[in-house]
Amino acid sequence: MTTLQAPNSAGMATALARDYAVQVDINYGTAQAATPEWVFVMGLNKVSPSNDITLQDDGDIHSNGRKSQIATAIGENLELGGLRKGNIAPGFVADPGQEKLRGHGEDIGSANTAHVRYWRTDGIDEAKEGYFAVSWVSAADDKEGLYGFTVTLTGKGQHKKIAKPTTVTAKAITLPTATGGTFTVTVDGQTTAGIAYNATKDAVKTALELLTTVGAGKAEVTGSAGGPYTVSLPGTVTTVTASGSSLTPPGAITVA
Repeated sequence: MTTLQAPNSAGMATALARDYAVQVDINYGTAQAATPEWVFVMGLNKVSPSNDITLQDDGDIHSNGRKSQIATAIGENLELGGLRKGNIAPGFVADPGQEKLRGHGEDIGSANTAHVRYWRTDGIDEAKEGYFAVSWVSAADDKEGLYGFTVTLTGKGQHKKIAKPTTVTAKAITLPTATGGTFTVTVDGQTTAGIAYNATKDAVKTALELLTTVGAGKAEVTGSAGGPYTVSLPGTVTTVTASGSSLTPPGAITVA
């Protein structure tokens, strides 16, 4: 008989550590917490999910002196590391994802909790969303080094598996000056009911998600009441138009 051997793995692909994406909900902990607004945490060079397992001895006198352990609880944690980054506009403006986590990490109680989701960007089936206690540590102790940080995210409760977020179709919708009336938005041939000229972003989101070409939970809208609105729709969307013919006075709506 021949001893069983594993096949040669030379032709197999190796998963890359960098194929992760992490987002934080910048609305969590604010008055808009019911409507998540996800932004990427940029500048990351480390994303390490881990499980913290509590074990207890369930051995007995019939175990022939052998120890036996059983898991009685599990914590789902996430360790992040990276470099402080931002945009120059004209001064340094820190990355909003990093700033949201840092803000949680500098607070206590419920304000210390962050709403986070993360997923693999390759074919590995790993995508989760949950709530975490945040510990933020800045690292700027080398005069010739870069300004770095580490974030320890300690899981709160059970996290849920999610579908990996997909690319979005982003549009800016700008209304003309109006004093009343309604407008409509058409997405791939389906048109919303009339939306008030001074609608909030949540009202616009609700109207869009009633369309089967969008779907519940698949639209994100930002902007002030009355617009302009920035709308994010599923990446499958190809055409977005809007009509202001029922506005007072009627006018053309720009969709760009």
